[in-house]
Amino acid sequence: MLGGCSTWTSDDVAQALEQFEATKRAVDESGAAPPLEPEVVDAVMECLGWMRAAAERPGFGVIGFRS
Repeated sequence: MLGGCSTWTSDDVAQALEQFEATKRAVDESGAAPPLEPEVVDAVMECLGWMRAAAERPGFGVIGFRS
């Protein structure tokens, strides 16, 4: 597999956080949350931390790398 990278602008981060919060509210209200593997929860929480840190800094985004 070839390596690569991708970026999310500050607008992308803001939109992703809005979508996450809206989805979380809808799932919480419906009570229909599927069970998740602990590793998935950990990964999502780590990504949310990166996005929230970026959102606190005007103009900052997120860059990701894969190998």
